[in-house]
Amino acid sequence: VNLQIIHNSANPTVDVYLNGALALPGFEYRTATPVAHFPSSFTVGIAAAGDDTILYELPVELTPGGSYVAVATGLLGDETTPFGIVAAPTQYMASDEQSVWLQTYHGSTDAPAVDLWANESVLVEDLAYGNFTVNEVPAADYVIGVAPADGDRIAAFAAPLSGSGGGTAVAFASGFLTPAEDQPAFGLFAAFFDGSVLELPALAQDCAGVWGGVSELDDCGVCDGGNADQ
Repeated sequence: VNLQIIHNSANPTVDVYLNGALALPGFEYRTATPVAHFPSSFTVGIAAAGDDTILYELPVELTPGGSYVAVATGLLGDETTPFGIVAAPTQYMASDEQSVWLQTYHGSTDAPAVDLWANESVLVEDLAYGNFTVNEVPAADYVIGVAPADGDRIAAFAAPLSGSGGGTAVAFASGFLTPAEDQPAFGLFAAFFDGSVLELPALAQDCAGVWGGVSELDDCGVCDGGNADQ
């Protein structure tokens, strides 16, 4: 099978074993492997980096000849959102050179179900933690808005996909909406075919309410309102 693995569990760097053999040493949080060929049946073992004591082990059965993305998710030792590996079928090319195959995973353990917006259009509705969704979108640069399901947008991120025509991206929500002092904050990331991972830049609202806009208050406290809607 063709498989990409994404580390989205907010735990220390890990070593990944396949069928008992060390396969991915020093696999860091919020990084990904390139798409590679794997056997359709194998056992994944997870250990702390540099320690061969297996902390988590999972047999994996995939359909021969298929294409998949697998995400390490959840938290080791947590009963509410325990550590796990979630795999979903995917494809590693879009239907044409003007489109991008966009697979999205909700991996923020303390965030509610969300709606995602692409500019002013709803892209995904009611995406709950631990779930994937798929969209094929025009290859363009987007402002991705995040809102609690059926609520108003509370954050937005720049997603530059104009240069990814014909290809794919796996967008994943990561981190904590309300992090403790030593926990990573919420963010959106995108993993690409070659294993590169892009942190999508967070955008602020300007005085006209436009995410990523440039309108400013003048000396009289009046917003210039010079933005097109995003």
